[in-house]
Formats: sequence, C-alpha cells, structure tokens
Amino acid sequence: MGQYMTDELKKVEIHDYRAFGRLIADYATGEKPWPESLEGLKRATEGIATIPDDYKALQVIQASEEVLLLRLPPQRMVEQSLAKYGDGPAADYPLPGFYGDKDEMTMRDFFLSRVADYTIAVCT
Repeated sequence: MGQYMTDELKKVEIHDYRAFGRLIADYATGEKPWPESLEGLKRATEGIATIPDDYKALQVIQASEEVLLLRLPPQRMVEQSLAKYGDGPAADYPLPGFYGDKDEMTMRDFFLSRVADYTIAVCT
C-alpha cells in the first residue's frame, strides 16, 4: 500500500456503455483496426469515454480460444479497493448504471454494455 494510498488512481469514465462496447466488439471482430496509440484510442472514444491523462501508453491484448488470459488489475488499485470496501452488503458495491436498466434493454445492448464494462473494469 504505502505511499500511494492517498493518491487514488483515476479510472476510464465511460459515458455510453453501449457505444463503447460496440467499438470494442468492432476491434475484436476485425471490423475496425484497433488503435496503435493511446492518443488514437482517445480520438476513437471521444464523446463516449474519458481516458484520464494519468495513462501514458496503450497495450492491446486479444485473448485466443486456446490460451487463458489471466488479466491482473494494478496492485495499487487492488490495495486501495481492499482498504476502501469492508464487510458491508454487496448490494452497496458501486456498479455502472446500466446493470439497473437491464430489464429495459435489448440483449444486444446489454451485451455490448457488458463488453465495455469488462474491457475497462479494474476491480474497484
């Protein structure tokens, strides 16, 4: 934990989960080439997500069907979250708003929103 505990990491803020998920799905299926730089991703997500300036580079990894991709969140973020969340009820855990709107969405829109959340989620 140490020196970073008071300096909480900023997260990508998604403004439109369905649109962000559609973009990620297009990258995953090859409909669109994924960006080669962080600036390219910022341009592609303009209006649908805000990427904090704390991020300095972009790494894109596409899992395959034969390889288990074990994606670990940043150590500092896990430490901060463990310190922040106690033994309260899980119902109080913050989730993106679209989870509460599930019954009003099509399955495709919910799926795309889940893709967006899955892609950016960092266990906080």
